[in-house]
Amino acid sequence: MEYRALIDIANGTITGTMPRRALRMVYDWLDLHQDELMDNWNRLQRGEEFKKIPPLE
Repeated sequence: MEYRALIDIANGTITGTMPRRALRMVYDWLDLHQDELMDNWNRLQRGEEFKKIPPLE
């Protein structure tokens, strides 16, 4: 089965489907890095390069 999901980094809303375990991991990572994700989103909107964000450990 192929999964696809779109997750809004501003509020965590999910559209689509993915396994629960994977979704929990995404939400854990989002909780840790939401400010960095928003900063990267804004950078990309301005045509700037994004900054790497560490993976979930």
